[in-house]
Amino acid sequence: MKPQSCFASVVILACVLACVGVVRAQDKGSEAGKPGPPKFLNMAHQELKPGRIGAYDELETSIARIYNRENIPVYWLELESITGPSEVLYLNFFDSSEELAKSAAALNAGLAAHPELVQMQDKLLQENTSNATTVLAVRREDMGYRANSIDFSKMRALRLSTVFAHPGYERAFMETEWSLSEASEKVQAQSAWAVYEVVGGLPEPAFVIVTPMKSLADVDDIVAAGESVKKGQAGALQQHLQELARIAFGTSDTRLFSVGPKMSHVSKKFAAGDAEFWAPATTSAPPATAGKTEKGAPRNSGATTPTPKP
Repeated sequence: MKPQSCFASVVILACVLACVGVVRAQDKGSEAGKPGPPKFLNMAHQELKPGRIGAYDELETSIARIYNRENIPVYWLELESITGPSEVLYLNFFDSSEELAKSAAALNAGLAAHPELVQMQDKLLQENTSNATTVLAVRREDMGYRANSIDFSKMRALRLSTVFAHPGYERAFMETEWSLSEASEKVQAQSAWAVYEVVGGLPEPAFVIVTPMKSLADVDDIVAAGESVKKGQAGALQQHLQELARIAFGTSDTRLFSVGPKMSHVSKKFAAGDAEFWAPATTSAPPATAGKTEKGAPRNSGATTPTPKP
């Protein structure tokens, strides 16, 4: 096992492998043939040092292009914070635990074949980041709102909410989400969301609610839908939800992120959802000069360690 710092642009391998056993217990078959968001979500949060976003982005762009040029089958979406602390978020998607393990093996093989990536990813983290958190979560198909309509290839921004429930009161959290989903359906809210249950990386019980947006203008729809729910229920639902939240919720945190295609590495199938937008993510880096370390514009990376790479 290589040092944790080697996985700057990828999922923290140690965390992923540690969670595979838990994941397999909940994986009742691949979701590949079904619509909607993937079964497993791996998130890597990288907090940046002051003034380092430019250098981080430049180096990460170079790293992503090498992964593309060398056809390393480890994929991630890179996003940067709009609200809250300066942070980079990497998302890795997996439809089954087998796919997750396969991606981890591909990452190991890719880093072994291209040691310059290890050096670049180490530099990325050491010079630009101050803290890192990697989280693995499993989709809860019994919660969410119109989740099967979500297409991450169309996402340009993300509303990410992390909720820590009180131990033993997960049912109250679930009832809150069910009530919100029903109320949103009644007012025909446009923004869909999916709910994931954390299985590694954060104190449990914890849930992550992802609301992909095609633009930041979608925030207006989210706010408007919330107001419509309150008015449409004449306060009854709002009171019920507040009571459930009081019982179920410990703490919660909501942040907005914007997608960075140049710092992402996506599959051709994924990019086909919007080829023009993802063109920077599928542009290869020029061949490395023989005998020299690959160098690229200092920019950022992150995978489930920083960037969603297995």
